[in-house]
Order: sequence, then C-alpha cells, then structure tokens
Amino acid sequence: MILFETSTSVFELLWDIALALFIIRLSFFYFALSFSSGLLITYFRLARLQPINHLTQPQSELITLPLFLLFNTLWARFIVVNYEVPRVRGFRLAIGILALGFMLVAELAGGIFMYEKGWSEWIWETDYVAGGLGAGVLFLFGLMPFLLMGVEGVTDEMGETYHGHENKPIVAAVPTVAVSEKEFANGKKTQ
Repeated sequence: MILFETSTSVFELLWDIALALFIIRLSFFYFALSFSSGLLITYFRLARLQPINHLTQPQSELITLPLFLLFNTLWARFIVVNYEVPRVRGFRLAIGILALGFMLVAELAGGIFMYEKGWSEWIWETDYVAGGLGAGVLFLFGLMPFLLMGVEGVTDEMGETYHGHENKPIVAAVPTVAVSEKEFANGKKTQ
C-alpha cells in the first residue's frame, strides 16, 4: 500500500488545499457580485431602456456592454483589494478563469431555462456583433484580476511574490481575518 509513501509533506499538501479553497472562494465571490450586477443591468435594459427608447435587442445590448465591463472591473478591484490577493499571476488568472467558468455555467443554465419556457426567439434575436462583443466582455471578465496587475503599483516592500512564498512567512503570505491581526502578527502595532 503506497498511501503514505510520498515526497510531499503533509503541511505542503494542506497548504495547497488551503490555497485552492482560497481561490475557489474568491472566484465565486467575484462571479456572484458580477452576475448580480449583470442581472440588474439586464433588468434596467429590458424594463426601461429598450421600451422607452424603442431600441432593438442588439442596440440595447451594445449600449449596456460598457456598463457590464465597468462593473466587472470594479468588482475585480474590490476582490483584489478587500481580500489582499497577492500580485501573483497564477493566483489572479486562477481566480478569473474559475469565475469565468462559473459565469459560463450560469449563462448556459439561464439560456436553457429560457429556451424551455418558450423564449427561444429572444435568445436567437441577438446579432453577431453584439454576441461577439459580449463574448469579448466575458473574456475580459475572466482576465480582469490579472489585467489589474498592470495598473496597480507595487504595494509591498518585498516586491512581486510568487507561488512558493519562499521569502515570506506563512502569516504574511495568506490574508488573515482582520488587518489589525495581520499588522500585529507582522510586528507592526498600530497603537
């Protein structure tokens, strides 16, 4: 039985599991915030914008796509800042790509639900330009946590970190519950 014959220590395995759960949780929060704001924008588009201004479906989609992109950017920035996501390309890409997977599953489930309810002509009413730009916004949604690294300044004294965290203690590598606890753990008392 080869159950315990491994070169990986238990702590490294638990560390990898903790990082995976950290990424899954953040990507789900990013998806949930972006999806809920997308639902509100879609409601505004269908209930107010389209009927009042006599717009077609593709025209109203093209008008609201910048709002989708703006809210996706704001929510990605909120997740990165609020949860102190390190400037590590792998972390940021994993968060964005997993959130994109959640979004695609939700879009597919919504499309199947609408098709089953008899709204199939509404689904196929969009044109290729609006659909292509919508796919581009979804692609940017998946890359947004990573793309924010380009506009962020260096926020820590140690510079850019990487997955191994060899230069950081464990307490500094993963965010703690409160900022005051993190400052106390790093030896910086605020009072």
